[in-house]
Amino acid sequence: MRSHTRRKLLQYAGATTSIGLTGCLDGLSGSSSGDVVRARYIGQEPEAEWLEEQSDAFEAETGIEVEHEFLTWADVPDSQVTDIQAGTGPDVDHIASTFLPQQANAGGWVDLSEFEGALPDRGGFFDQVTDIMDYDGQIHGVPWFWGPLGYLEYDPLIERAGIDGQPDDWDELVEQGRAFQQEFPEKHLYAMMGVSWELPRAFITFLWQNGGEVADEETNEIRFHSQEGVEALNFWKDLLVEEEIMPGQIAEWGVDEFNGALINEDVGAIMQDLSPVDQYLDRGEADLDDFTIGRLPAGPTGDRSTFFGMEGLGIRPWSNKKEDAAEWIAWLTRPEANAEFADRIGLLPTVEEAFDLPQFEDELSQSFHDDVLPDARHYPMIPGLSELEGELANSIGTWLEDVVTGNWEEGRSEEILNEAAEVSQELVDQAQSS
Repeated sequence: MRSHTRRKLLQYAGATTSIGLTGCLDGLSGSSSGDVVRARYIGQEPEAEWLEEQSDAFEAETGIEVEHEFLTWADVPDSQVTDIQAGTGPDVDHIASTFLPQQANAGGWVDLSEFEGALPDRGGFFDQVTDIMDYDGQIHGVPWFWGPLGYLEYDPLIERAGIDGQPDDWDELVEQGRAFQQEFPEKHLYAMMGVSWELPRAFITFLWQNGGEVADEETNEIRFHSQEGVEALNFWKDLLVEEEIMPGQIAEWGVDEFNGALINEDVGAIMQDLSPVDQYLDRGEADLDDFTIGRLPAGPTGDRSTFFGMEGLGIRPWSNKKEDAAEWIAWLTRPEANAEFADRIGLLPTVEEAFDLPQFEDELSQSFHDDVLPDARHYPMIPGLSELEGELANSIGTWLEDVVTGNWEEGRSEEILNEAAEVSQELVDQAQSS
């Protein structure tokens, strides 16, 4: 690796206080690294070496030098907001899909629909991820990686319980869960993550499958507290308490404990991507053929929706190197680079052609592509989305704690959704007006 006169890997330190976005970008100060393109990423410091290798190859081919900066997730809201307010910061920045409406409304991204730089062909990406970047009549960025979830099953354990095939719908999920418990009284058939940001995502998966909606994308009216939402929460409660198909420990498990539940055969299946499979294989206790990934069980309406989070890359409006920034984004989203990076971080490439490359040509990945990805959905892109998700995370967390500690009472699901909806509507209305 070549040495550079500039230090290319910078850790960006940000504050953690909430800051509004009103009155932004009145005057742009621009980026301040001479002829170097500054690129910033969220949560990707472990991939700093890979990014530098890529930028070295990019510079050798184009003559454009890229300097990398990194944010932690805790720094994101305030650091990016402060930059938008000041009109200064990196040329290329990381887009978290739930923060996009807030930042787009503040004019924080270049509209790529009118940009003539060297950007990748949008037709090469999955439709769902390009739809997220199209907000309020503008294209705000390029999709980089995403994380839909499927029904990941460890087949040997399921087969020992006498179960054949994955559950087709909620009723079959309950039936299989009962059969599994008869064979393994100390184990559970299925688990979903129940902490942090996974809480609202688990809830809205059930909500969608039951025919409900989070909000109206046209009017911004909150709708998750409908009867469909109440029924969705109550079904989740029944899986935990009445049927014991899910373990109550999901209210405490982080991602390592959650994946470990499958790896240690405490559960037979989880709602997850393929990341635990490599961990299982590394232990030498299983083969790739021992796993099946499929669609989530359908709700009463036949809906099999699964939530996906998505992250992308965009260009800040103050950049005086927009064309060079676009070339760097195009470089990172080439099928080869997209596949390699997604594989490294345990998520999925947004470029469809990347699934034809060695990292994703195995049968599990192809099943994910063919069966799971068509069901993937995201939150409605409305003002105040990140605040809405935060309110849902807190409210569903309180609800889940009541359920697993035996403090849930009849009517509690409706009560907590109504309270969350009232607060969420205020947050959305405030974001829209500002």
